[in-house]
Amino acid sequence: MDKPISYVYNIILILNLVIIGLLSMVMYQTTYLICDTDQARIFLEQARYLPHVPWHVPVYAIGSFFLLALSSFFKRYLAESHSLLSFLLFVLDIFIAFFIAYNINFSYKGLFLFIGVGAFFFMGNLRHRYLGIILAMLGYIFSDYDIISVRLNLVSLQDYISFYSPSTQIPLYSLRSTLESLNLMMVILFFQLFIQSKVRENKEFIKVNNELADKLHQLEILQVKLEESARLKERNRLAHEIHDILGHSLTSISIGLEACLELSREAAGELYRRLSKIKRVTDKGLNEIRRSVRELKSDSIEKSSLLSAVQELINDANGLGDRIVSFSIHGNVIDLDEDEEQTVYRLVQESLTNSLRHSGGADIEVVFSYATHLLNVIISDSGKGCHSIHKHFGLEHIEEQMALLGGTVTFETAEGKGFKTKATIPLRKGGFPS
Repeated sequence: MDKPISYVYNIILILNLVIIGLLSMVMYQTTYLICDTDQARIFLEQARYLPHVPWHVPVYAIGSFFLLALSSFFKRYLAESHSLLSFLLFVLDIFIAFFIAYNINFSYKGLFLFIGVGAFFFMGNLRHRYLGIILAMLGYIFSDYDIISVRLNLVSLQDYISFYSPSTQIPLYSLRSTLESLNLMMVILFFQLFIQSKVRENKEFIKVNNELADKLHQLEILQVKLEESARLKERNRLAHEIHDILGHSLTSISIGLEACLELSREAAGELYRRLSKIKRVTDKGLNEIRRSVRELKSDSIEKSSLLSAVQELINDANGLGDRIVSFSIHGNVIDLDEDEEQTVYRLVQESLTNSLRHSGGADIEVVFSYATHLLNVIISDSGKGCHSIHKHFGLEHIEEQMALLGGTVTFETAEGKGFKTKATIPLRKGGFPS
């Protein structure tokens, strides 16, 4: 519960203690004063009923109120974990309040407002809270002196105060009225703060719920991206296998057939024709394989340059959440061959995917450094890192592709120090663009 609400509740508690103490002491002191001045007969003729035993009034009333304060202390710690026990204490508070009201001749019923405030303050269970409020309001209604005095013979507070002179009566009535008004004002302030607190909690709940919905949407987008990345990775792997194994074999066969054709051009016409036919079929198959490889490869680089494709990857990553992915280029940009572009693109894609999945929301930096016949690529994040690197298909595929180009790649990490991928790719084209 908010601190302002707790402060107001404590003020209401103190105000009720002061009021109960004031009324009980007025009754106690007046009774003894009447006896000391030998005016008991006159007082009894006016009051018509016998008062309580004087010392019983403050002892029972104030002592019982301290039981209420002690009950509030226990309910403060039982509200969340033992709602039923808290409610039973609340019912006990109702009986104690009636006992206090009886001892002060039902001259004050604001104590039930204090108990009703406690129902809101301590009871988290809505059913118990509403039942408690109903009991407190019934107590407030039926603890009225005018209602109770119909059945019980009671001396009213007015009878006690009327014993004093007008110069004393006015301050007593004023003090009583002021304290009861303050109590009512504090109760109203409590409910105002309580309502504001609930409105604020609802707004925070809606805000958190919206944030969770947004994060869920981002996770769904990331899942689609990861699935697309996995699909493109598999297509690229198949393309490379077809290109490297079957394409290489057919290319070797085509070259061998071409040599055989030269040797058999004059020696045997029929052999030459058969070899020519085999050569045409082989070349046709090789062209079909190359076409299939191009279709299997990602369209990202086909449609734009390497740098544009990498920038698009980074823009997509930046759109997934609060993390920042930066991209910087050093040196003069050199045009890369197709296989070099594909390898660099896959390197960045795989590294970004790993950082997005495992870094714990850290920022990521991608740096391209061009030199003559050389490209250095560094992808690093400031995430949680790991104790040791376990290479799976993704990292192993990167190493294999780098080795095919004659390049190198290393992975660096440590607990709490993020993850860094450093690659060096030798380039066939070393000239600078004009």
